[in-house]
Amino acid sequence: MPRRTAVRRASATALVLSSAALGLTAQAGAAHAAPVTCAPGVWKAEFFPGTGFRGTPRKTACDKDIAENYGTGAPAGLPRDNFGVRWTTTRDFGSGGPFTLSAEAADGIRVYVDNVLRIDLWKDVAKTQKKGVRVTVPKGKHTLRVNYAAFTGPANVKFSYAPVTGKADDKVKPLAPTGLKAAYDATSSRTTLAWARNNELDLAGYQVHRRAGSGPWTVVSGRKPLTGTSFTDRPAKDGSDYSYAVTAVDQAGNVSGRSAGARIVTPAPAPPAAPTGLKVSGDYLEAGLAWAKNKETDLEGYKVWRRDPRHDWRLVLTTHGTSATDVPPADGTVYEYAVSAVGGRGKESPRSASVSFTSVDSRLPQAPTDLAAYDVPRGAALYWRTRDDATRFRIYVRDEGRPDFTYLGSVQGTDLKYVDWTIRPGVTRSYYITAVNDQGVESGPSNVVRSGEEPL
Repeated sequence: MPRRTAVRRASATALVLSSAALGLTAQAGAAHAAPVTCAPGVWKAEFFPGTGFRGTPRKTACDKDIAENYGTGAPAGLPRDNFGVRWTTTRDFGSGGPFTLSAEAADGIRVYVDNVLRIDLWKDVAKTQKKGVRVTVPKGKHTLRVNYAAFTGPANVKFSYAPVTGKADDKVKPLAPTGLKAAYDATSSRTTLAWARNNELDLAGYQVHRRAGSGPWTVVSGRKPLTGTSFTDRPAKDGSDYSYAVTAVDQAGNVSGRSAGARIVTPAPAPPAAPTGLKVSGDYLEAGLAWAKNKETDLEGYKVWRRDPRHDWRLVLTTHGTSATDVPPADGTVYEYAVSAVGGRGKESPRSASVSFTSVDSRLPQAPTDLAAYDVPRGAALYWRTRDDATRFRIYVRDEGRPDFTYLGSVQGTDLKYVDWTIRPGVTRSYYITAVNDQGVESGPSNVVRSGEEPL
């Protein structure tokens, strides 16, 4: 048999690394050698003289990949012909799903999933033989084992496994993420979220969901799935109770259920300051109000309040501006007005300092009664009675032959009489009187009398 020369893979970019280059550092046969433990998903490689994998391996090491080209040589001091390598790994496959197993070797290769033979190419061949199969891997942890036999001649071996990611083939949803934690920083108003990484090999990323109270869930991490396992959110600083959850998305577009929730509570916003500078203007009918604009930038508006001696404060109107007009009841009452500011989430300020406004009394005073007219030298004297406490009266006159009454004069006080010194001799005049309240509201007319006659 020709002498073999060891051939190593020359390029890492060609993804062909020798077992020696991948760190075969522990000889299992050495006295008192420590056992070799490889990380989940990393292959544990055991090198045997012979192809029956019996006894203690000559050497044990950890391989990231199975992609070896030994040429006509042999690894780990093994004989050039009839040596074997056994690779095993146990890992969590998450939700599982369809996978493609791809093997190629010169010479023999057998692939097992949980000790179930899936690929069997156990032959002494002159050329590399290849085979691929599709298997469905259940969720959770599973063990892969690859047995390789170099019988005679050049030796090489390669094995890989990959999830099937086509939408038509992969209908398995990822598992819901776990370990979600949320921390809220009141200074920056930010929520920091972190969770454990899923074990699915076909994972595309994650989506972060948020809801306020018992409201609907909404995605806050954007349309594109996150590839990391953390996220920073800035919820409204409004005192709401917020819940967060995370879903996983695979490369076929399958979406997991939501993770267990994580809850934060944002601090309630402070109420705005009470408005200042309130002033009132206008006549007795309309109260014109104006005040200074608040400095807060998130105001929703202002409320205008009114009260009187008979009632406590009542809301009369709301506005987004800094002025308003109110028409209080026309009853002569002295009213007070105040304004409050409304901020985010309906937080309301204290009321401003109040201002006063006296409304017009639109209630008609009662007309005077029992008006009588008596002739006096060069005039006519009028006398009447009042049925309320009116103290202002207006006298109207019409000369005989004239169509309308005209204003003659007025009196004020409790002496209920008036003398008309403007009457001309030989002229008969008719009179009536009205009462006037403090707001200038005038009563209806009294009875009508003519000078020198009894009341009509």
